[in-house]
Amino acid sequence: MLSILDQVPVFRDGSPAKSVRDSIELARAVESFGYQRFWIAEHHGSAANACASPEVVAAAVAAVTTRIRVGSGGVLLPYYSPLKVAETFRILAALYPGRIDLGFGRGAGGPVAMAELLNPYALATDEAFLQQIGRLLGFLGDPRAVSRVSVTPEVAQPPVPWMLGSGVGSARMAGMLGLPFCFAQFIAAEESPEAIAAYREAFRPSPWSAEPQAMLALRVLCADTAEQAEELATCFWMSCTTGWRAQVQLTDDYRGGVPSLTDVGRYTLTAEDRVLREKRPFLQISGTAPEVRAEIRRLQTVYDVPEVILTTNCPGVTVRRRSYELLAAEFALLAGVGQAE
Repeated sequence: MLSILDQVPVFRDGSPAKSVRDSIELARAVESFGYQRFWIAEHHGSAANACASPEVVAAAVAAVTTRIRVGSGGVLLPYYSPLKVAETFRILAALYPGRIDLGFGRGAGGPVAMAELLNPYALATDEAFLQQIGRLLGFLGDPRAVSRVSVTPEVAQPPVPWMLGSGVGSARMAGMLGLPFCFAQFIAAEESPEAIAAYREAFRPSPWSAEPQAMLALRVLCADTAEQAEELATCFWMSCTTGWRAQVQLTDDYRGGVPSLTDVGRYTLTAEDRVLREKRPFLQISGTAPEVRAEIRRLQTVYDVPEVILTTNCPGVTVRRRSYELLAAEFALLAGVGQAE
C-alpha cells in the first residue's frame, strides 16, 4: 500500500494560502490514483509549511473525497489537551465515518518560541507524554481506560490512533500500547530497521490493533526524466543547508519558504550541499518512476512493512501531482484500489 503525507509546502514564488488550497486539490487527485491515505503534517512558525492546523485541512480534504482515509501526520500531542484532540477527531469521525486517522507524535514541529506559546505548561518528559497518550486513548473510547467525563460526540467508528516516531524508544512505546506505528525514515540519518523490530517485539494486542501494524514514511520525488528529477530535487536539498541563503541577494525579496526553480537556476552547489546529500541520502529519494520504486521496495524489504507513506516537496502542485501519478502507475495502485502489487 502507498499513502501520502502532505506537509503543505510553501515555495518562495508562491503563497501560503494557495499552498493550502493546492493540498485540497492534490488530495482529490491522489484518491483517483489509488492511494490509501492522505495525512497532513503539523508545523508552526515555518515560512516553508502552511499546516499549523492539520485537523482543519483534514476536514476540507475529507469533504472533497469519498474513499481515501484522511488524518493527521501528526498532531503534536504535548502542545494540546488530549480531551480537545479527541473531541476534534471524534467530530471528524462523525462527519466521515470509517475514514479518519489520528496520527500523533511529540516532535517540536517548529521553533522553541512557538512551542512555548502553544502550551507554556507542557512537560517534555516521557512519563508526561505517556500519560497524555493514555488519556487520549481513553477519550477516543479505549475500554481499558476509566474516564469521569462523557466525551462527545458518540461515534460508531472512532478515529484510528497512529503513533509517529523516529527512534527505537517511540517504537517500543507504540508496541506496548498496542498502537499502529509509523517510522519517519525521511528525517533519519541512516536505516533503522531495529526500530520496527523493537515495535514488533514490544507489541501487545489492544482494542486498536490485534497485531503489529507498521508503516514507513519516506520523502520521494519522481519525474518523467532523470534530469527533471534532479532539477526538482535540488530545490529541497538547497533548503537543508545555509549555502543557498548566502547567495540570495537583498533585492530578491527573500521571505523564506522552500527554494523555487528560479532559485535553482541561479544557484551554485556548495561543498555543504554535497556532503549533506552524501551523508543523509534518506532525506529525499528522487529519480524516474522505476528508480524510485526500486528504492521504496528495497526499504520495504529492509523494514518488512506492508505500507509506505510518501511526502513530496517540489515546486508547483502540478509537478507534485505528476510525481504521485507516476508512482501510482508504477505500483499499479488502481489495480487494487490502494493495494500495491
